[in-house]
Amino acid sequence: MRPTTRGVRVTGRSLRHTPNVHTSEYQCPRQFSQRPPRLLLLSDRSVPRPQLPFLYPSGAYPSNAQFSRLFSISANQKKFIKETARESVKWSIIIFIGTSCFSIASFGFMSERQERAFPSPHEWSLITRIRFRRGKWWQVPENNEEEGFTNWARVYEELEYALKRLEDPDKDGAGLQEQEKGGILVPGVGKAGFDISAKSEEWCQGYYEVLHGMALAAERLEGWVTTNSRRYIWAPAFVPSPDNPRPKATLPSQLPIPDENERIPASDVPETFYLKILTSKGFTTSQRMSAALGYADWLAFKKLPDSAEEMYKWALDIAISGLPTPNPTTTIDPKTAILSSTAPKESITENIVYAATNLATFHASQGNTTAALPILVSLLRARLNADPAPPKPPPKKYDSSFVGTLVSLLQEPEYPPVPPTGDEPLLRRPEDRCEEAALKSYIGEILFALAKNASGRAQGLAWVRDAVSTAKVGQSLPPMEAEPELRKKCETCEEVGLEAWGKIMTYLAAEAREKRDAVQSSAVKKLWWGVWPGAMDALEKDVEDKEGEEGGVVMRLNKLRSKMLKEELREMDKKYARTFVF
Repeated sequence: MRPTTRGVRVTGRSLRHTPNVHTSEYQCPRQFSQRPPRLLLLSDRSVPRPQLPFLYPSGAYPSNAQFSRLFSISANQKKFIKETARESVKWSIIIFIGTSCFSIASFGFMSERQERAFPSPHEWSLITRIRFRRGKWWQVPENNEEEGFTNWARVYEELEYALKRLEDPDKDGAGLQEQEKGGILVPGVGKAGFDISAKSEEWCQGYYEVLHGMALAAERLEGWVTTNSRRYIWAPAFVPSPDNPRPKATLPSQLPIPDENERIPASDVPETFYLKILTSKGFTTSQRMSAALGYADWLAFKKLPDSAEEMYKWALDIAISGLPTPNPTTTIDPKTAILSSTAPKESITENIVYAATNLATFHASQGNTTAALPILVSLLRARLNADPAPPKPPPKKYDSSFVGTLVSLLQEPEYPPVPPTGDEPLLRRPEDRCEEAALKSYIGEILFALAKNASGRAQGLAWVRDAVSTAKVGQSLPPMEAEPELRKKCETCEEVGLEAWGKIMTYLAAEAREKRDAVQSSAVKKLWWGVWPGAMDALEKDVEDKEGEEGGVVMRLNKLRSKMLKEELREMDKKYARTFVF
């Protein structure tokens, strides 16, 4: 039972002077006067009830506890992040290894196909062989998908890299020697020519192909400019020069032409590479002669006939130097290039015939028919009197079985046999019928042009007709039918012959019509021709015959060109249907 207490009255004054009384509790105003209405139920002495964040904002700034809760990661989240990171790293490595293996396999497959299409010497290093193959591969127009035509700047760049490695003694040029102290200096070209006689035939053949390919690329890149980085190239039409005072403007998507002090030629001059072949020691007679003829053709294209004639004669001198006889004048006259009719068959070589043919063709193109005609006649006589060539050995059979295909893919392809030197005796092959047809056509055209009477013209026309018949017969020979390129060459010879035949008949038909019209327009001549019965009918018949022959030749020519065009389009469709063209 609660004890009773007696009431004590405490005055306000005594309360104020009592030191043991907790005055702070009574002096503090009520809580509801200092706090919002939402916190009226909250007491300072009691433990506050849990306050939910969305119901009770503690203040304008979040507390440290809220920050820690915001960035805290649970155990499940840590496990998920670890597993996700582990899987991401694993699949990234797998994808990287897979794509790398696929890229390496694609590069190897491409290199293998290029090697089989454009073989390179096995003694070269891998980088040199890859550059050489790419340079040869880019020369095929269908392989340039972006441009649609041969990108000669890319060809030049690839072959130039291969050439530097081949001439570097520390890489693929071990054994190269200077012919003289400091090398041979060619005026306007620079140092040219090495002694490559210590190298193998395969190495020399590959080195020749690199130089010849760079010469062809340099011919196409004449006038093109680039910069030191060689990343971009500009055509001559966009480059201001004395020959091009008003150049074309570049497209908005192209870079502008650099300043004159930043421009450099995109390639060296072509004679740099031609003369390097001519002045090097170790090349065969055929290789040196081909370089001289290529340089001569370039000079003729640049309209330098005197220099071109000298180079054609130089090529003939190179061919004469390879004759097996000690006295070459018994085979050919070096001044006129006419083959002797009494020359033994063994002394007439392929190089002599080829060089003399190019020289005669050049004379004919320059209008010097009196010098070209005897050369062409002697060449045709030499070809017709040559011994027949033995039959070619059958091609090596290809093992198309699975095992044979697998073995052929694993083995490195053999380097093809090196071409002959050209100093062998001339033989008459079935595929040379086209060359005979071309010589007959040239002889017929020259005879018709030089003829001063009807008999001379008839003789020239007969030669042209014989040329067309020879080319037509040559297309039906088995070697021509087996190889499309040879058959196409023979069709071209027939086209040239038919075109010459048609022009001759056009001239003769016009001459016959003029003669008939002259007789009909003159009363005296008409009376004179009327004395003999049938004279006018003979003139009419002559015009009809020549016009009829002209129409027949034109029909044959159009038919042949239509056939050649269809074959060309069919071949182009096959090329563009394939991924790689070699």
